[in-house]
Amino acid sequence: MKSIQDLRTDDIACEALLGALDGRTQLVAIYDASDRLMFANSAFKHAFRLNRERGEITFADLVLRGILGQCGPRIEGDDASAVIADAIAARRERAGQRSFATELVDGRWFWMTESLLENDWIVLTGTEISALRSSEQAWIGAHERAVQEARTDVLTGLANRRHSMSSLELAITAAAGTETPLTVALVDLDHFKRINDSHGHAAGDAVLRDFGEVCRHATRQTDIAGRIGGEEFLVVFPSTSVEHGVSAVERMRRQVLSRRVQVADDHAIRYSFSAGVCKVELSDDLNTTLARADSALYSAKREGRNRTVTWSAPLQ
Repeated sequence: MKSIQDLRTDDIACEALLGALDGRTQLVAIYDASDRLMFANSAFKHAFRLNRERGEITFADLVLRGILGQCGPRIEGDDASAVIADAIAARRERAGQRSFATELVDGRWFWMTESLLENDWIVLTGTEISALRSSEQAWIGAHERAVQEARTDVLTGLANRRHSMSSLELAITAAAGTETPLTVALVDLDHFKRINDSHGHAAGDAVLRDFGEVCRHATRQTDIAGRIGGEEFLVVFPSTSVEHGVSAVERMRRQVLSRRVQVADDHAIRYSFSAGVCKVELSDDLNTTLARADSALYSAKREGRNRTVTWSAPLQ
């Protein structure tokens, strides 16, 4: 039998332990084998609005509050019963600990650890990581922006040469593997040097930006449009026959002819382009594809510019 002194020491230890568990940024809860909430510190009660609760509270009750967006963890899902069943199964899947990050309805993030004890009780602790999560998201955002900038032509907002070529190479491989059509176009703005010489490089830049806008609006999300040289552009049309590819390029050409680009001297200038289009055969590689499109582009320029020419094999 413990002495009175031992009992007092136990009481003091319990009070110290409870005090340590009662921080505002540390969630602590204990569930019994039936998933009834047996203990919750003040931070947990605040997160789940339990300060005025009376009667039995179960884990399922708390998950439901999250589904309804009232309090607790932010949970997505239309089938509340299925979400609750999955959550209960996950926490009792195996003995030991499992850890995970979760967002509360109030926007705070916590790193949660659930410990499944031998008697099937569960001890849950959660440490707030909102500041860390914010820093992580900022780093991810900065990294994504850096990757995007490395792939993008600054002036036009289209893919740069390196990204355009690697994307074309992947598209050729994918088309060969799936035996689906692929069409490629090389586009060159007509008399671009004349625009620079007559109106200045700022005007030339304005024309390039304008054509970049045309490309973004005229191509599909699955298409690839990039600037690969001074006034030269590459457009890739996956899963597209050469006939439909030519139609798409012609729509772009007619749209360009209807546009006017304002320049610094209050002039509105017009521009046009020439294009060479080719079908990518199953045996073609990157160099063969570009050579054929370039040959068609040369024909378009030789025939008077402001037109689209489709590559055809030379007669034997």
